[in-house]
Amino acid sequence: MSQPLLISDGRAMGLIDDTARLSWLVAPRIDQPSVISGLVDPVRGGGVEVVFPDAETVAQRYREGTLIVETDLESPKGSVRVIDALTIPPRGPVQAAWPGMFIRQVVVLEGEVEIGLVTRLRYAYGRTPPSWRTEGRKVVGHGPGLAIELQSELPRRVYGVDLGGTATLPKGERRVMALRWQDPQGKGTDLRHMVEETAGFWRAWGAPSGHDPDALLLKGMMYHPTGALVRAVTTSYGDGPKADGRLAWMDDQPRAAAAFRALGYTAEADYIEKWISRAGDGGPIRDLSGGAPPAEGTVNDLDADIVVGAPAGDAGGNIPYLPDLLTRMGA
Repeated sequence: MSQPLLISDGRAMGLIDDTARLSWLVAPRIDQPSVISGLVDPVRGGGVEVVFPDAETVAQRYREGTLIVETDLESPKGSVRVIDALTIPPRGPVQAAWPGMFIRQVVVLEGEVEIGLVTRLRYAYGRTPPSWRTEGRKVVGHGPGLAIELQSELPRRVYGVDLGGTATLPKGERRVMALRWQDPQGKGTDLRHMVEETAGFWRAWGAPSGHDPDALLLKGMMYHPTGALVRAVTTSYGDGPKADGRLAWMDDQPRAAAAFRALGYTAEADYIEKWISRAGDGGPIRDLSGGAPPAEGTVNDLDADIVVGAPAGDAGGNIPYLPDLLTRMGA
């Protein structure tokens, strides 16, 4: 399996694996308990999954100049493209209290295919399934500290504590689903247009660097409300130390500022340096506001224990891993 690809809105962050499954999602902010942890435990950790019988992945990539992930799946009956994004408005990443949204589109490229989408939320690192409620025209999953609305153009079906839907679609047809949080007004939106606005933001932001893919990843790992860079978007993944990478290592911050400045992103470099100044000399690892990090702890409800809080050592087992990215960028 190839390394999952990062999606980010500058607050929430997720990973799309090479089967087009949303296998990791932390919302509304990256240092909170995960909503989906299927990367660590595919069975109990949850995910947003494509149901496409006998399909194989034939390609996966970022849409050029963006952090929008496109995954092409092919079966004997046809092929589809799955398009995934955490949305960003044209003016750029917004502050912590604003609504957030994950949008998935499925487009039939060839043939007539039966396609399905299943949403399996598992709050608090896999410990708590959602309580789904119909609230007017909305379907909302309630869990510890966060309500997530599900919108879908597929007919809705209940699978125990999960929701999904299937449809048979011909070539050229498109269906869209979305997970929306922190949106008390719940206003109707054009989901397709929001994805194109997100693409427009990334392409405009990336223009000074020639749409350098590493620059886009670096921007995606910045927690926009404060300017801190997380070391990784996961915790307790991979062969390295079991450690929570979703905190700010002080050694990483000036390197990230230097990388941004070398690419011509003065505003991002200044933002990080202001965060460093606020954080002061309080230890090698800080929370995203620059304060003392939470104490290290362990959650043992999944196949692999999840370590949360300030680790004693490195976070090299996690992905994406900021020091490797910065080294690749020459910072």
